Amino acid sequence: MIDRHQIGLRISVLRKKAGLSQAELAEKLGVSPQAVSKWESGKNLPDIDTFCELAWLFNTTLDSIVNSELLFENSGEKRALPTDIKALAKNSQERKLLEHLAPYCAESELEHIAKELADQKLKLSLAADIEWQNGKTTALIPSGILGENTLREIAPFYAKSLGRLMGNTDPGLRKMEGILRCPECGEKLTLHREENGETYFTCENSHRYDVTDGVIDFGSNEIYGETWSMFFRNYAGYKSFQRQPKNPRYQQGEVTCSEVRWRELEKLRPRVILDVACGTGNGIMYDLERINWPCLIIMADLSHRVLKYNKRYFSEEFVNPYVDIVCLACDCAKMPIDDGCIDAVVSNCGFESMAGKLLKGFKEAHRVLKKGGNCVYNMSILDDRCSANTQKWLRLIDPVDPLVKDEVFDIEEWQRICGDTGYPLTRINKIYGEMPAPQGEKFPFESEILQWMGTYLCMSRK
Repeated sequence: MIDRHQIGLRISVLRKKAGLSQAELAEKLGVSPQAVSKWESGKNLPDIDTFCELAWLFNTTLDSIVNSELLFENSGEKRALPTDIKALAKNSQERKLLEHLAPYCAESELEHIAKELADQKLKLSLAADIEWQNGKTTALIPSGILGENTLREIAPFYAKSLGRLMGNTDPGLRKMEGILRCPECGEKLTLHREENGETYFTCENSHRYDVTDGVIDFGSNEIYGETWSMFFRNYAGYKSFQRQPKNPRYQQGEVTCSEVRWRELEKLRPRVILDVACGTGNGIMYDLERINWPCLIIMADLSHRVLKYNKRYFSEEFVNPYVDIVCLACDCAKMPIDDGCIDAVVSNCGFESMAGKLLKGFKEAHRVLKKGGNCVYNMSILDDRCSANTQKWLRLIDPVDPLVKDEVFDIEEWQRICGDTGYPLTRINKIYGEMPAPQGEKFPFESEILQWMGTYLCMSRK
């Protein structure tokens, strides 16, 4: 039997851990604050879609909200402090405050707060605005004299404000802690943040991977002889490139490929999206402006250099309150991501940009997807390999890039590859067709050399 009272208490506890008021949670879910209040009091229950939204928003599972073995009480959600942090508390008041902050902070962050309190570099007070006919003033109430109920209510807001003030780890990196695995030994990776701001991941075998310039760096290098990111001399050059008009060829079709892909993603509403071989993020950029559900986007590419520019650009120019963005510098044919933990993989011609590794990258996408997850990607696909037009294109491109002939496929070939990879169902939508071959015997393009091919939007379901 469903216990409405316990479900309501779990929602209340999770909301406070997220640092949200009832009104803020209601706004994120598109419901009224009164609806949230009724859930938390046990009078009503959310519908199934809203339960799913809650599970993602609170980084938990639907079952843990509805049927958890953990029973919450109204007395609060304090947890026992680690011994080393408890030792830093000079008195019972500081210990009580740290206990209430503990559910909302990583252990390293809590230790940082404890040290600042012990050294009297940090003071927490509750500001009460008082307004009367003769004027107004603010009274600061020391946290040490606050009662249990008040501390329980304001602890999420203390933690959220402290995070901003002290430069604590961003929430996207925290979510990656449950997803990443060590590429050397396969063990889970744990997030650490030092007092000096140094942030990194380690496994139990002490392999370490730093977060450098906002990017989780697994030491990947660009393909020898193809350091395309050096095209950007600096961030100003990168930003100028992002603002330039793109190749009109890619805007062809009755409905553009970006819009068709977005419509598929909007139906799926995935909570974790992995952008494989993301490059400068031109594909995910279109989606990022439109996503209106809580979502973690992982941008993965070989180039640490372009990813650090991505991190800055998307943080400054494309802020979406629903989305956390994490950049991952790694080999996309061997990703440091656990099996079956990604809701949707997207790729804006990213697979085909993985010179010599297209099929390996495609198989990796299948490995990291959850069962029932979807790979949504656009590909340059041959209209008809046997046609005279296609044969001429292949002949002209061979001196430019001999690998191309081994990594371009017609529709029938690609459907077979999808099935062999483990996708029982792949839908392929033609966006626009192949260009007519030139009259002469010279290949006409110096860059974006596959633009002569037709573009297809594919969705492969695991």
